[in-house]
Amino acid sequence: KDETTPILWRGALITKAVTDFWTEVNWQELDLMVLDMPPGTGDIAMTVFQSLPITGIVIVTSPQDLVSMIVSKAVEMANKMNVPIIGIIENFSYFVCDECDKVHYPFGQNKGQSIAEKYNIPLLGQLPINPIINELADEGRIEEIESEDFTWLVETIMEA
Repeated sequence: KDETTPILWRGALITKAVTDFWTEVNWQELDLMVLDMPPGTGDIAMTVFQSLPITGIVIVTSPQDLVSMIVSKAVEMANKMNVPIIGIIENFSYFVCDECDKVHYPFGQNKGQSIAEKYNIPLLGQLPINPIINELADEGRIEEIESEDFTWLVETIMEA
């Protein structure tokens, strides 16, 4: 089918898909596995938290008020399920003007920091809005990103 056709899965089917992904794939020896999950506290998050050997999670937020509410629920869920939180990353925090090098915060400033302080979780970093990153992601070439922000962030997460 075409890429606009929705996948209409309910809880049991989603749970089975996540479980099969973990148990039926030959992952060989892994030092680290990174899972990018959808936002929220639904079936996927619950299944992952309950069935995978998680050593820690990184919560990704962005500086919109609605996102802050969803992230708060995710933090509470992780705490209730005894899943360690390594830290918070704020995505789309700012952009740097190409012409004047001034930093702009189109969605407000320090919202990731506020969440981190509220829950006593480290703020690992704030990532800029960067059209080059968007372009590479859309083209399936995300591994080609050359950014000090990402290098530093990966090193910080690996040390945690």
